[in-house]
Amino acid sequence: MKMTFVSLGTSTDAIGIRILSSILKEQGYQTQLIFLPTLQDLNRKTKGGIYSYDEPILQKIVSLCQESQLIGLSVMTHHYSIARSLTDTLKQHLSAPVIWGGIHPTLSPEECLETADLVCVGEGETSVPELLHRLASGQDIADIPGIWLKQDGRLIGNGAGPLAQDLDILPFPDYSFSDCHLLAHDSLIPMTPESWYEHLCRFFPPLNPGKPGQPMHVSYQIISARGCPFVCTFCGETPLRTKTYGRHYFRKRSIENVMAELQWAKETFPFIGDICFCDDTFASRSLAEIRDFTQQYQEKIGLPFYILVTPVNVVKNKFDLLVDAGLTNVGMGVQSGSDRIIELYKRERCGSPEQSLRSAHLLNSYKGRLLPYYDFIVENPYETREDLLDTVRLLVDLPRPYVTRVYAMSFFPGTPLYDKASADGLLFTDLYEKTFGQRTQGGYLQFIIDMNKYNVPQPILKLLITKPFLKALNQPFMDRFFLAIHRSLKWLAMKLEFRRYGLT
Repeated sequence: MKMTFVSLGTSTDAIGIRILSSILKEQGYQTQLIFLPTLQDLNRKTKGGIYSYDEPILQKIVSLCQESQLIGLSVMTHHYSIARSLTDTLKQHLSAPVIWGGIHPTLSPEECLETADLVCVGEGETSVPELLHRLASGQDIADIPGIWLKQDGRLIGNGAGPLAQDLDILPFPDYSFSDCHLLAHDSLIPMTPESWYEHLCRFFPPLNPGKPGQPMHVSYQIISARGCPFVCTFCGETPLRTKTYGRHYFRKRSIENVMAELQWAKETFPFIGDICFCDDTFASRSLAEIRDFTQQYQEKIGLPFYILVTPVNVVKNKFDLLVDAGLTNVGMGVQSGSDRIIELYKRERCGSPEQSLRSAHLLNSYKGRLLPYYDFIVENPYETREDLLDTVRLLVDLPRPYVTRVYAMSFFPGTPLYDKASADGLLFTDLYEKTFGQRTQGGYLQFIIDMNKYNVPQPILKLLITKPFLKALNQPFMDRFFLAIHRSLKWLAMKLEFRRYGLT
């Protein structure tokens, strides 16, 4: 029995399907991994719209799936349209059922069953092996927890798949490169450590580049915890915690288990130069856990690393340990400088503007050793020009240096903010085509927020929000002009970035 996993988008870490592949192999099944990164997906950030795979690529995918009895697609909301197109092609040429999994199918299973034969809702470490077992033995599949389907036109929903409460019992992600394929240079090639390394160099350059002329050392991505203790209204994790699984959804791996994976990765791939922890909020671990982690990390790994945090978790005793252990980059969600919008996001207890500013000053105290990345959300239809002005004022107050990352609002089905926007008639008509980076709205203040990414001096930022500039430029009739300027600058920046890393 063989299952093929297909990953869409530019990232090839795909930790979920890699762990599933390891589990299935342990149980005696064959697996195949197909990764389909494409520049067209990146180009959507400036050009908009959807993308498609060329016919030769589609036929190659079909050919690779000929011997599979089950084909699984990992689907995020902004890949919904391309997932539908690819699934239709697979179903036209193959008899194997197609199952969708991931955050979008979990939150919108009925919608996804309009295209897919099956949907995996929630975590699949138990559901998918049971599905394969029943398919192999010819048993009925209609009552597997976590597997949704249609029979005779009737929807059969089986809730969410069981949670893996002990994350330490799960195998490490499958990086065996056995029957593994990668879309590179408009061609599907065998994925090997060498081709994977080339892909990472081109699409995901390291946070800490080495000296010129030296080989590039790329990042290894790892998740040491699942879920999030917070309930931000825009986040796809929130309905999993509040509706699907409850308070037990947030789980952590032991420090020993994390170290074992990192030691394996470091020994297996000598080109790894730093570690990216993809947990939603790494610093939610207790001080005792942070102390244990940093001691073991220094002894066993010793590479620069990156974490994501929430402002409320940025505290000195934890960060003294983390920075001493090699923390060089941290991503923190600020999202907005407006108290009103922060309340809309339900972040007033974990990420108020005052908390963000205090946390930024603490992070700045490690200047020269630690570089913060601050995330902001724009294009929120509930946000007024005064709200945006509050965000710009916060940007002016944040101590330099830092890097700004600006994201366009995406409404994820199932989230509280999606439900509110739907009830208020504010959902985008191109909901599934819009990526986090794609901009469809302009405006003077949004332009200033974007320009801050290019390290505009703070005195200039202060000048740009004085009354004469605001009165002349912060007007609705100027919005299209600033959107055109933004798109032009983003197009140029992406071209330069593509050329820098050989993506053209």
